Amino acid sequence: MLSFIRQNFRNNIKNIPGWRTVQKIVVIECDDWGGIRMPSKEVYDRLLKDGLSVDKNRFTRYDTLADKQDLDFLFETLCSVRDSKGRPAVMTPVSNVANPDFERIKASGFEQYFYEPFTVTLQKNGRDPATFESWKQGIREGIFVPELHGREHLTVQLWLKKLREGDRKVRLAFENEFVSVDTEGTPLPARQFRPEFFFDSPHQKSFLDKSIVSGTELFINLFGYKPTVFVPSNGIFHSSLEPAFSLTGIPFIYSGHGIPDYNTDGTVTWRRHTFGQKSPLGFRYYMRNCAFEPTDNSYTGIDFTLRQVEAAFRWHKPALISSHRVNFVGKINPANRDMGLSQLKLLLKAIVKQWRDIEFMSSRELFSLIKE
Repeated sequence: MLSFIRQNFRNNIKNIPGWRTVQKIVVIECDDWGGIRMPSKEVYDRLLKDGLSVDKNRFTRYDTLADKQDLDFLFETLCSVRDSKGRPAVMTPVSNVANPDFERIKASGFEQYFYEPFTVTLQKNGRDPATFESWKQGIREGIFVPELHGREHLTVQLWLKKLREGDRKVRLAFENEFVSVDTEGTPLPARQFRPEFFFDSPHQKSFLDKSIVSGTELFINLFGYKPTVFVPSNGIFHSSLEPAFSLTGIPFIYSGHGIPDYNTDGTVTWRRHTFGQKSPLGFRYYMRNCAFEPTDNSYTGIDFTLRQVEAAFRWHKPALISSHRVNFVGKINPANRDMGLSQLKLLLKAIVKQWRDIEFMSSRELFSLIKE
């Protein structure tokens, strides 16, 4: 009972400050699309046999590049529910647009970093040749509209350093084109080399400034439009990187209700923003207020998310639902995808039943409305 009261308090208090609307808007932002994570079931089995603890979390067990079949099933689920205007549900796949080019990195002796568009990674990993066409179909139909998660979901410079040092686990993972491995000596915020914008030395910043720009350019080349939203991977983005980000012209950046600046002297400075707050550099901050993770071990049903949606509407906020690709892909384990999609359908049906005047939107549409 006490935990319920605390959760209810948090659901409400986080929605009080910032931009408001009388419209009941639901946006689903789903992170990690495009990134490689676990290449295949065969690689998973091999790494587990070789002593890497890839069985300890759902991301290394099940998360992998989506195939055409994953997208077909997802689109079917989204189109099975309609809002007050007759529009199907919408997902915003927050996407990494590149992955490491393992062959070229190895050929350089781990001295240089090379990357490839995620569309090339799809081909290398045996995904249906029509998979990216499904992405474009989702964009045309307005039900699957990508935004930017960064160039790659990888702490590149720290990862290369560990490779040059000959770290056994990192080298073993590399030979299997897998990067998300725990190893000794890695700073806690950079575990599994996941946050692209973590740095522990000032000289690393130049590389990150350039990756912000090149990631945006590659996004535009792939999808044909500039992103409206930028969601830094793992929620880590130091304030000193904001000048480079402002040059991209992306109008909104995700900051969470509190965002840590991990400083090179080992200290952490917390920054807090309100929904829609404008920075001195011209872009705006935003945060999510709901979560939906049906394949997580702690998941107990859709009621948790529905209470968060209710609190958002109580304070005249859009319901921005956070989720992850791992909930909806089945290349490694189809049962994982089936579970995620069945719960997504339950959630969407419950939302349109409880709030008759609901409107489904992409992040792009919501933030265009806020700009106006």
